[in-house]
Amino acid sequence: MTTLLRTVIGVLLIAHGLVHLLFLAPDVPEFSLKGSWLVPDTASRSVAMILMWATAAAFALLGLAVFGVPGLAGAWPGIAIVASVLSLALLVAFWSWSLIFGVLIDVALIAVAVVRPEWTDRIGG
Repeated sequence: MTTLLRTVIGVLLIAHGLVHLLFLAPDVPEFSLKGSWLVPDTASRSVAMILMWATAAAFALLGLAVFGVPGLAGAWPGIAIVASVLSLALLVAFWSWSLIFGVLIDVALIAVAVVRPEWTDRIGG
């Protein structure tokens, strides 16, 4: 995998994680912590904060793994699955149809991490 492609993919993965922090923005209705159908109102903010920050951190680690950081590069499939599951938990708990693209990204990442096509052998390398 070329350095440019690795850099672009790593940055996109980190950006995907950071997008979850839009739940903190009060003026972005697509990312609203109000009215979770799954989490009780008394716990929704706490659950959202934990999932948001954990998702952002996990995707940052995944981006670093793609960049080839020693100790992370070989663990990218596990990191991708954890990051995507955290993201899916947040997106499903605070569901809005405008979040469907994020869900599709997460499902695709899980599929790539599980199937591990041949081109992924060069991730982090």
